[in-house]
Amino acid sequence: MSTPTTAAGHPAPRADCLAASDGGITFDVSGPADLGTVLVLKRRGGKGPADELRLPLTRPGEGAAAPRAVLPATADLAEGRWDACTETGEAVQPGIRDLRVLVDRAPGSGPVVVRVPYPTADGRLAVRCWRRAPHAEAGELAFAPEQGAMTVTGLLYGAELGEGPVALARQRSGERVHEVPVTGEGREFGFTLPYGPLVEHPEGAKDAGAGKERLWELWLRPAAGAAPVRISRLLDDVWDKKSIFVYPKQRVAGHTVAPCYTGDNDLCVRVTPQG
Repeated sequence: MSTPTTAAGHPAPRADCLAASDGGITFDVSGPADLGTVLVLKRRGGKGPADELRLPLTRPGEGAAAPRAVLPATADLAEGRWDACTETGEAVQPGIRDLRVLVDRAPGSGPVVVRVPYPTADGRLAVRCWRRAPHAEAGELAFAPEQGAMTVTGLLYGAELGEGPVALARQRSGERVHEVPVTGEGREFGFTLPYGPLVEHPEGAKDAGAGKERLWELWLRPAAGAAPVRISRLLDDVWDKKSIFVYPKQRVAGHTVAPCYTGDNDLCVRVTPQG
């Protein structure tokens, strides 16, 4: 990992981050004497005025060593990755990140808002943001190799189970959807997903991915007629679970099947043909 520098070749400013359970973040910034008056967050790929947020830099008390910027929990940040930089556009590098309060937290009422500061691959500071309303938080996954299936349990936020809840496996490339019944009560949900239907290729089905790796996205419809909710795992301090949460693979009808998380921490099932 490289260390960012300023245009003059000096080490880039550094920010220590302290996360709050309500989604706020405090940044204590140190580095060059002239840091400007604001810390800027820019949403990657965004080009509109809502894709930039300017946080005033202040000194929290007399004799404080580092100017401080505060991202309030009430700030309206769109989902995505927000890069931190100075007022003049210089990159900011990550310092100490205290994210302890994010582990196993229980959100209050309203949308589920998650902000996790993290180091990018090139050594810069960024903030991964989610905003979900409602939200289906994946919990423990269990496996039944003899049945070729997985079981998912979790909690709903901003909704409760009603009549006729189902889980949906939607093929990302293609038009196939497989449904299974959901059990539970109130905010708690659970379902068992057999892998067999995910490896099949029904005759005449429109599926450009036949014979190739396929990714099935998992959704929860809390009640008949309700809008589906994406099943994800967001309530911790891991900003990208794709290579960290690794689950057992099962062999089903000439395929390798295993659940996985995307780079956005959404739960999926990956189906890969063998040989």
